Amino acid sequence: MSKQLILITAPFNCPHCTRAMTELPPYCEENGWEFIEMQNTREEDDFPVSTYPTVMIRVNEELKNTMNGYNFGSLKTQLKKY
Repeated sequence: MSKQLILITAPFNCPHCTRAMTELPPYCEENGWEFIEMQNTREEDDFPVSTYPTVMIRVNEELKNTMNGYNFGSLKTQLKKY
């Protein structure tokens, strides 16, 4: 099973993004998730997100959930479903 946690971070200094970048990589490594961080660039507006960070959960190449903002407890609850 392929499990990916995709974190889309802000193109500016975002304290929530910084906290997510600290907490998520070790959690992903311990629990079998591939961690991918992508910074959204203002010029290109790569990803249609309204809140930073935005977290996407992809399992077996299928997007299962998108969470706006960062709440480590809620995110762990979602990840345990897969």
